[in-house]
Formats: sequence, structure tokens, C-alpha cells
Amino acid sequence: MTAQEHIELTLQTLKEPIIIEDIGSSSLEDAIYAKVMSKKFRKLKADEDAIAVAKKAIKLSVEQKKPIKFNLIFGGNKLWHFDEAPEIDWAELFATIYLLRWVKSVASVYEYGVEFEFYSEDVVLQNMNNLPKEETDQYSETFQAMLTWLQQYIPSGVHVIYKRYGDDYENEDEYLAELEEAKAKVMQELGGKLPELNEHQRHATELNVRLSPGQADDPLWREKAELIHQSIERTKTMERYIYDPTMIPSSPMYFKGCITTGSTKKSYGKFWVAVGALEPKGEEFSEIILTPKQLAAAEFEWEDVNIEGLPGKNFKKVRILK
Repeated sequence: MTAQEHIELTLQTLKEPIIIEDIGSSSLEDAIYAKVMSKKFRKLKADEDAIAVAKKAIKLSVEQKKPIKFNLIFGGNKLWHFDEAPEIDWAELFATIYLLRWVKSVASVYEYGVEFEFYSEDVVLQNMNNLPKEETDQYSETFQAMLTWLQQYIPSGVHVIYKRYGDDYENEDEYLAELEEAKAKVMQELGGKLPELNEHQRHATELNVRLSPGQADDPLWREKAELIHQSIERTKTMERYIYDPTMIPSSPMYFKGCITTGSTKKSYGKFWVAVGALEPKGEEFSEIILTPKQLAAAEFEWEDVNIEGLPGKNFKKVRILK
């Protein structure tokens, strides 16, 4: 099987219509919950917050006969170190297909279907990571173009949405004012001090921030970036979104209160801070994502592909791991 044949087969499998399953003696809410928490897609045990949130969201949707709603809050950019940046690549496509498989399985026990929403925090990256708006716009445009193209393979009963955090504000000034309020709140909770970074936070900050001229001269630049990071979810607008009781939150890595899905069946990591690849498995392939560290250590070759209608500069070839 070639890479192209594998990708086309994967798309056709996603396209297969949803057949409503017989749930037997289980209650509808219990049957939906079992699908949400399926170990086929969940990478880690759900914490108590995630369980409570999921059960409440399911109950509300069932009572109102509305779709079960999922979301994934993410950075909204391709890591600027990659040649693929600022556009999406196979990592976003593979992750989207994987997540749609998950919610498609939920729709198999619920006649009102499911919704999955990608919620991009990209407006934050301009003042946290020094990424120009032109680049985050390009990422968003290519992601949304991919979703539009993918629609032909998404079965009835599954709906996918892309939303940008910045669009929840009238203008940038309104966002910046809320962010300053949130930063003050976090600073007060920290006793008036900047956050102290652990090794993981320090590495993530150094990886994600594109230093502006003279920024490295400030010995506290990492702490100031982390303050913004910790303040994002403390803005009034983001808090309203996070605590929407109708949503089941998911995350590719562990985050309190979220269902931890990973990005593909074999990948545990953030798809926007990674690139997509295929791993040979006999005559077949597995979709994976490679973080910067994994990519640096990987041996691979490129294989040309031509998936009809799939837009973007990064879909003409794919990495095949050796």
C-alpha cells in the first residue's frame, strides 16, 4: 500500500455512514458516556472534574434533544521553527480525522448527533510569542480550508466548527483590557510576583517565543511570557467559554477537566507543535505526529502524494518513517 492509498482509505472509512447501535438495557446517558470515555480514544484516566463536566453536558444535551458538544482549545499556530509554518500540515489533518472518529462513535448511540469545535487562542500569540497576525491568519485560513474540503468525508450526524478566541471581542483593545485585568488577578494570587517556571515551562517558553530585538536582554522575559500564558484562561471571555456547561472539553495532552485524547491513535502530543508523518506497519501505515524532539531524532523519507482538492503547501508529500 502506498501513502496515498492509505490516506484515501482512511478518508473513505471516515465517510462511512453512522449506524445507530442498539444500547440494550443501558440508559441513553450511560451509553453516550461510555462512548465518550472509550479507551480506544482516551489516552489517560479521566479526572473527577472531566467526569463531572462530561456527565452534565451529556445530560443537558439529551434533555434538550440537541447534539453532544465537544471542544478543543488550542494554540492556533504552527510552531514557527518548522519549515511547514505558518500553515497546517498532516498533523492537523490526522488529528482532525482521529477526533472525528471519536465523536462519530458517540453519534452511533445518539440520534441527534455531535458537534466538535476547534477553539483557537491565536490572538494571544501576538503579544506572548511575538507572532505576526499575518501568520496566525494564514494558519487559521489553511485549517478552515482543510475542514471545508474534509466536509465531503464527514458523515451526516457529525458537525465540525472552527472558532477563534479573538472573534469573541469587538476589537483588540477590548481583548487587551481583559488580559491586563487577568494578569493583575494572577499577580495578586502570586503575591505580587511573576510566576516561577519549572523545567517544562521554561523549555516550552523558549521553544514557542520568537524573541524580539532586545527581549533576551531582560532576564525576566520568560516569566513575563508565562504570566500571559497563565492569564489567558482567567479573562472573563475565556472563562465563560471554558465553563460552558454544554461542552465536553478535550485535549491532546493532560489538562485538568479535559478528556485526554492524544492527537492520533499512536501519538500523545499537541498537533500544532508537531508535524504529521506515517509509520509503516507491515503493508499498512499508522498516522503519527512528531514533536520537535521526535522529529530531530527521526529517520524518514518523503513520499509524494496528490490528494484531490486538499489545499495548502504542505500536502504534496508526506514523511514516511524508516
